[in-house]
Amino acid sequence: MPALARNPHLAVPPDFSTENFRLAREQLVANGVDHEAAARQLALVWTLNNDLEKQEWDQQIQQEQQEAADRNRQEEEERERQLQEQERERELALQEEKKKYRHKHAAIPQDAVISTDPIITPSQVAVCKLRKGDFVELYYFTNKGLRNAV
Repeated sequence: MPALARNPHLAVPPDFSTENFRLAREQLVANGVDHEAAARQLALVWTLNNDLEKQEWDQQIQQEQQEAADRNRQEEEERERQLQEQERERELALQEEKKKYRHKHAAIPQDAVISTDPIITPSQVAVCKLRKGDFVELYYFTNKGLRNAV
């Protein structure tokens, strides 16, 4: 059945008693019916046809709404699937990055205590002698020697 282009609920019944419908009335008058009864019969036929068109229109609108709802549901499912795929890809990329750069993603303990005391190092003379492999007196590594180095 072809789709209706106009809403039959908005259709206005024509006046079948006018001159435009004289030919249709004369065919009924030829069967022994007067012009007023013929106009009423034509109006009744038009009303019955219009009621059928109204039902068809309502079914057509309901079908279009159902199709639109199905399309919207399918689009929503596709968007959800794409979002899940993107999330999965992000997770895989993050796991791969964590494998590559373990030191970058290492957990930092929240209860770690950081010392506020300065780091005590031996004097430059002792460090240079150690690098060269020369003998370094033990004095440079005692508390007194370390205090003097500062």
